[in-house]
Amino acid sequence: MSVRAYYEERHDKASELQVGEGDSMNFPPHLHNDLELFLVTSGSYLVTVGEVSEELTENTFAVIFPNTIHSYQCQQPQSQFSMVICSSALLGDALSRLTRFYPRSPFLRGEDLHPDIPYAMHGLYVQACTEPDREIYRALIRLILARCFSRMELEALKEPRSMDLTGSLVHYLSQNFQKPLSLDTVARDLGVSKYHLSHVFSSRLHTSFPEYVNFLRLNLAQELLLTTDESILDVGLACGFSSQRTFNRAFQAHFGMSPRQYRDRRPI
Repeated sequence: MSVRAYYEERHDKASELQVGEGDSMNFPPHLHNDLELFLVTSGSYLVTVGEVSEELTENTFAVIFPNTIHSYQCQQPQSQFSMVICSSALLGDALSRLTRFYPRSPFLRGEDLHPDIPYAMHGLYVQACTEPDREIYRALIRLILARCFSRMELEALKEPRSMDLTGSLVHYLSQNFQKPLSLDTVARDLGVSKYHLSHVFSSRLHTSFPEYVNFLRLNLAQELLLTTDESILDVGLACGFSSQRTFNRAFQAHFGMSPRQYRDRRPI
């Protein structure tokens, strides 16, 4: 599945639902204004939602409320997952609860994970792949949320959820990662010192500034290599790399193959 690994406002709304099943996913901290549902079907993932991090194993479920920072780290090779990202248009009456409350724990496992949830997650995937139907999507999402709300302890937000510095940083980088960037530039634009910003990367995002920006650029490069016929050079430049050599080196280090080899794997 192709899901943007950063804050996205999704103005196009080309699809109200993103759904997929896959393995070995790693996403750095990101946020968006949609509901995200994540089920580990085998193996293990370290999942962070807000300030809470847990290692999720087979048949463990995570519910990420809108505008909540979250990340995924695969802990075992080929760990399988099922993921659903749905817009507010599919949430119906549940939207009010999702925006006015937050779960004390966003994870369900064992007896708390009702069998309807894995069933509905797979049902969404099959439906999206075979016969897209908005009303069936809504029914399955309502079923998942009804089972979640019956098992989750929710607390009211004292005020509307707003972005702290970490959220503002993630948002800023999602809008500017294709431009030439330095830690000094980002710190100046956000009105903080670069030392403070460096601490946010290490303590909250658990990465470095260059690694995070490179991930955003490579995430977009994957999409462009598979969906366009732009030259390798043009793809690299469009994603924010200064030269094809820099792009090739970063892509090879991250994916274990060149951009050309990656593009050659796309279906004909």
